[in-house]
Amino acid sequence: MENMWGSKDGARRHKNASKVTRTSLTNPEHQSSAGGICAVCIKDGLCEIGKKSRTGQTMFPEPFGTSQFGAEKILPNLDDIQILPEIFGKAVNFHEVETESKIGGFKSRIPVCVAAMGSTKVASDHAEELVKGAAKAGIPLVIGENVLSTFGEKGLKKRIDFYLSEFNGKHGAVLVQGNAIEIKSGIFQLAKKFKAHGIEIKLGQGAKLNLGGEIKFKSRTEARKYKALGYHIVENPDGTFQRHTPVCEISSEKVKQLLLEAEKAGLPIWIKIAVGSGIIRFLTLVKKLVKKYHFPVKAVTIDGHGGGTGMSPWLIMNETSLPSASVLCIKKKYPFDIILAGGYTDGVDISKAIMLGASGVAMGRSFLIAANCQKHCPVIESKIKITGKEGIEKYIQALEQEIQMVCATQKVQKVKKLKFKRKNLFALSEEAREMFGINSKIKKAL
Repeated sequence: MENMWGSKDGARRHKNASKVTRTSLTNPEHQSSAGGICAVCIKDGLCEIGKKSRTGQTMFPEPFGTSQFGAEKILPNLDDIQILPEIFGKAVNFHEVETESKIGGFKSRIPVCVAAMGSTKVASDHAEELVKGAAKAGIPLVIGENVLSTFGEKGLKKRIDFYLSEFNGKHGAVLVQGNAIEIKSGIFQLAKKFKAHGIEIKLGQGAKLNLGGEIKFKSRTEARKYKALGYHIVENPDGTFQRHTPVCEISSEKVKQLLLEAEKAGLPIWIKIAVGSGIIRFLTLVKKLVKKYHFPVKAVTIDGHGGGTGMSPWLIMNETSLPSASVLCIKKKYPFDIILAGGYTDGVDISKAIMLGASGVAMGRSFLIAANCQKHCPVIESKIKITGKEGIEKYIQALEQEIQMVCATQKVQKVKKLKFKRKNLFALSEEAREMFGINSKIKKAL
């Protein structure tokens, strides 16, 4: 019997062959459960083993530049949580629910922001529609890492100006993310100069915590430029190049120094990191530093398994990290907002995150789809002519409606009253109970 991917029951992901890596098995119906090799192997080299033997490199999802990627491995996730409607209480009409939120120090139409997307081709190709759409809809947006290194000051300013041109002055904000190299290059001071509303320190992402941002490119001249800036450059067998970003050291003293440097810009600070061993200790460290030195840290964005990427190693994407909501398995309060990221697509999962204790959710790939849907969608709705910017606005409108409907099931008039309503979340498995720290006993739930 086959599962949803056409592989054998019990498989959490494709092993040793995948359309994502443009590899295949000669005998996929007879696959070894251990390493994914064909049970009867004729050594034709069509699988990932064969591809690695030809390239000397790990697998990256393809095609680069036109696609975005996320892990396929099955882990307990928010689908393993069921929302229990509230029986008693005053009735709430969903269309009257107030969704205005404050996340990371900024007002937002809904508790959602656009996650950092930087210099990868797939993000850059849709930058204008994406940025303007977020501003028009009234939600914050983070300009991702390496925009400065790739497109220079002019390119960074252009993206900020896209947002400011549609900003209504009330809802939303544009923030600029900086990595280890760009912080040294003064990116946060440039963010202030170009009138961004905030900054974000990049410490990691869900698809590859402790591995930096990556792109593929062709120019040897660019390779020399990036190498001089401090990037690690790999030349591929086909003559193209990979650029890998160095990552920041994470220690008590180093985080303090990063915050001291970021504070000089005089802007609200966000931090982005991902789920890994020590994440609770990291949040506690930031809490202590904020209380002791009064750093203006307004949010920590926590990415997780399933987080999107324009380019990341396929095995690392699948075999590392956990869903971001797992950090809320223990109810704790911090002097900054917790924003969750990694695979969120609808208003119900956003609501579940808030009920667990998050202040909001960061989303990336979904917004790229919304910005691009008019060009490729074959269904009848595509006859409704919309721009990429309008696609973003309409998608946010749909998310808002879904969040309002969940609020109505909980009989709350404002979305902020969903926060920490954990008692109305029911774990459908023991794994989900352990992962998210919620009840799985039906007698207790009812």
